[in-house]
Amino acid sequence: MTAHHGIGSAIVLVGLVLAGARADDQIDQLHAQFPTDLINRHGYSDYTDPVGRFLDLLAAGAFDEAKAIQPDACATWASTRQTSAFSGKVWITNTMVSLDTLCAKPK
Repeated sequence: MTAHHGIGSAIVLVGLVLAGARADDQIDQLHAQFPTDLINRHGYSDYTDPVGRFLDLLAAGAFDEAKAIQPDACATWASTRQTSAFSGKVWITNTMVSLDTLCAKPK
């Protein structure tokens, strides 16, 4: 094995490790499943509350914007979930998404 080959293998290994770490995030998993032509840089929402806006952005494929407001959406969900008629589960493309899962603290 040459030094050049070793460097290339190391780069591939780092890429695989990073891809594996990224797969733990449900938003990144949605992003990977979303049709490329439907991914948007920006989303639109009529909702003013963070939870509705967050879900609209996910459904629109605006994953970076959704991640940016995820902390506010999760804080709102945590404070209202016990009294909400909303189950916190929605379909985004072909994937059932749960706010409880999206808002769970990383282990």
